[in-house]
Amino acid sequence: MGFSTPGLLPFIALAAIPIIIHILSRLRLRHAPFPSLILLRTVRRERFSWVRLKEILLLILRTLALASLLLALARPYLTRSIPGIGQATDIIIVIDDSYSTTYADRWENCLSAARKLIRSIGTDRKVILLTASGQIQQDKPVPRGPALALLDSLRPTSLAPKLDSVLKRASTIAESIKASVVVITDRQERSLSSNWHADPGVNITLLDIGSDTFNNAGISRLYPEDRFAAAGKPVRIKADIFNYGSREVTRTAALSLDGQKEEKVLKIPPRTRRTIIFASAVSKPGTYVGQLELRSDSLGTDDKRYIVVHLPEKTHILIVESASITGRYVSDALTADSAARFQVDLVKVKRFSRCDPRNYQVIVIMDPASLKASDWTRFGFYLSSGGAGLLMPGLVPADTSRIGPYIRSFGLVRPAGFVSTSEIDTTHPILERIKLTRLASARIWQYSRLDAKGNLVLARLSDHNPFILENLAHRLIIWAIAPTPEFSDFIYKAVFVPLLHRTVSYLAQISFRTEYIAGDTIRLQLDNSSALVVNTPKGRIRLEPTTRRGRPTVTLTNTSLPGIYTFKSETENKIFRTVAVNPLAEEGNLIRFSSDRLKSQGIQLYSGTLPESADFTVPLLYLAAAAFAAELLLLF
Repeated sequence: MGFSTPGLLPFIALAAIPIIIHILSRLRLRHAPFPSLILLRTVRRERFSWVRLKEILLLILRTLALASLLLALARPYLTRSIPGIGQATDIIIVIDDSYSTTYADRWENCLSAARKLIRSIGTDRKVILLTASGQIQQDKPVPRGPALALLDSLRPTSLAPKLDSVLKRASTIAESIKASVVVITDRQERSLSSNWHADPGVNITLLDIGSDTFNNAGISRLYPEDRFAAAGKPVRIKADIFNYGSREVTRTAALSLDGQKEEKVLKIPPRTRRTIIFASAVSKPGTYVGQLELRSDSLGTDDKRYIVVHLPEKTHILIVESASITGRYVSDALTADSAARFQVDLVKVKRFSRCDPRNYQVIVIMDPASLKASDWTRFGFYLSSGGAGLLMPGLVPADTSRIGPYIRSFGLVRPAGFVSTSEIDTTHPILERIKLTRLASARIWQYSRLDAKGNLVLARLSDHNPFILENLAHRLIIWAIAPTPEFSDFIYKAVFVPLLHRTVSYLAQISFRTEYIAGDTIRLQLDNSSALVVNTPKGRIRLEPTTRRGRPTVTLTNTSLPGIYTFKSETENKIFRTVAVNPLAEEGNLIRFSSDRLKSQGIQLYSGTLPESADFTVPLLYLAAAAFAAELLLLF
């Protein structure tokens, strides 16, 4: 037995008021002889017995009515404890508030389970509430009343957080205060890493509010048909829609792009992805905002996705050549197309110090060995300020410490005969449209042997040495050859121009990112220190820039709500950047991990029905009303 508002229990003593009044009234009665009453001795004594009985009944009913009413104010309830959670310790409740829990009635089940759990513990125990997204992060146990009130303010998020970090935090707290941990989740596959294991000595119980039966389709990707779109060429929009369920579904996909609206109806087999191409296209330079909505689906968060397509008028490229390695072949390849999407400046290495790197999206270094220490300092500052570079270390510098922070070269390799490309990563944006057979047709007779440690290998040569590397830490792509006839016949192959175009376009887009995942931090580097005003789905936010590596930077961390985020200059009221924030598509896959996996991870699965708490508030109010009604009947 428990009380939701135990502070009102002392007021139950007021139910003794009718008894006290009755006793006081009896004490004040006086017997006085009255001769005329002698004539009433013949009246039947049963009449007086009924009057006394009526007084007793009225006294009981009034006391019962008042006691019931006062007891109802304390809100009494009766609960049963949940096996396996323990009786003598506090309890830590971890709530999975990722957007997969908004499917059907899962979120309502989640809150209901948390309330039942809180009400089931003893009056001497306290609660700590934690959420996977971090919207509730308590450090100290609180009584049940405040914990229940905190649950009322909890809402599901549009994020896709995993349980790993919050469970680690819960385990640390549990060890320090000797508490039990209860996780309330739908057991969605990606919510908990398979390599996570509970700490020994920490009791973790999982309450499952999900189901193996579900029906959901979601937009997994929305993107331009040409990833490296440029002005002058019509760009259409593509969408990948995945049916995560076990039966075929029919959905309507509605696209809105730059005032154009288009709908497509498609049938998607179970566990299948369908790709559709819309006729709507954009071609003029500028930034275009679009939205795709999937209608008549069960999980709303992954049924809407946003896109920002930026078509630059020009991409400014700086090519730094030396006396030994010419940049003419790269310059000709970048300016060969009629659209002239690249504006190229070709300079000698001795003039590099006179150029302002901030005017270029990409800097191509043909001969890194020719750069001086001061040149590497300028180049490093340019990279740390958001720039991107393409290195072609054909020759090995005498002082390798200069190039060391970006790439390590073990010297030139001159194989007997030649080598060719034998392996490429077709999942990378640069190589997704490049065929290995075309790239392998190029013969390479000397190249720089690069160290792949700490870099992503995009292509390998037939002797297993790296051919193309990506240094993610510094926004760099490194080729093992310089594109000149002295190194290979690569420049004479048809694949050279598209590979170079895609490489440079990819590097240019790194510094002009237009899509983020909900919860990501958006950092933008500015040309001046003026403040920015951000229009978000939640409202307007003012951002004051800070100096980061010598260049003003604004940081936006509140991106929990999907939508379009527009950054404007506060002084000029000019749009600086527009980006799309989308939910993580994988969270829409509601396939669940098995109970056997939980056992291997040290988590106990509670499969029983949570005990219902019996609330006596309403019955007590009915009892008070019945007592008052019975009293009225006796009086009249």
